[in-house]
Amino acid sequence: MKGISRIDSRNTHGWFVRVYRDGKIHSKMFSDGVHEGREKALEAAQNYKDEYERKHPPSHATTRLRLRPTKSNTSGVVGISETFGRSKNGKKLPCFSVSWRPRPNQSKSKSFFFNTYGSREAAFEAAVAFRKAREHEILEGLDELIEDEKEDENPSKAMLFILKQRPLKG
Repeated sequence: MKGISRIDSRNTHGWFVRVYRDGKIHSKMFSDGVHEGREKALEAAQNYKDEYERKHPPSHATTRLRLRPTKSNTSGVVGISETFGRSKNGKKLPCFSVSWRPRPNQSKSKSFFFNTYGSREAAFEAAVAFRKAREHEILEGLDELIEDEKEDENPSKAMLFILKQRPLKG
């Protein structure tokens, strides 16, 4: 069960619910004692999680565009990591890998090899330009999505506004 875990420690027995939204964790504990047993506590936890997710659906923008690099990002640019690919004979080749999500639940990546671009810096510039182009495509798709939906029912509108106000780093 994604987002629901069992806690059995010396003084605590129950189910712990975690839901991630907009970079924050929303959590709640469902104790066996309060809910008259393990099964009823689990049922209450599942109902809570389902209801919370129904009331707070993830926005299209946050599931497809990250605003800040993760802690492990070493390039400083969202969606770009320095890594290695392999040649046909198995030799390690340094590159920048660009990842993006063109549609919900679809991930893509492309490598920019240093030797192809002549230098590490040139490969990085090409990777950044490519990533910016993908971000613009995603934002254009969100614009179309917003035009097709009513303003008051659209969870992406606020995120799209924030994204458009920030210049793309490069």
